[in-house]
Amino acid sequence: MNDPNIFENPCAICKVKVAEKLCDYVIRYDNSIIFYRDYQRFIRENSKCKHETCDLPLCNECAIEIGINVDFCPHHYRLYLQSELPERLKKYQLRQKAKQFEELIKRT
Repeated sequence: MNDPNIFENPCAICKVKVAEKLCDYVIRYDNSIIFYRDYQRFIRENSKCKHETCDLPLCNECAIEIGINVDFCPHHYRLYLQSELPERLKKYQLRQKAKQFEELIKRT
């Protein structure tokens, strides 16, 4: 017998279990600068994360955990796997990261 709470919040993937998690994949980045006359309000409003996430409801079995408290739906997990740089480009990425790290060390 299914859990009666399923009908209130079903998993969007399997539709059999209660959704206990949401997909955390970022679907929209909002880094716009917002100006306020009040500096305290500016700090308060701009200190929060404004990125929009997928938020597809998922049960524990359908959610794919990729980090601490970070879960993706199967669709976005496949996209996440595709975001891995090819080996031929990784050396350029590592070189750039090393350069940025050296500049950071020089400033401190």
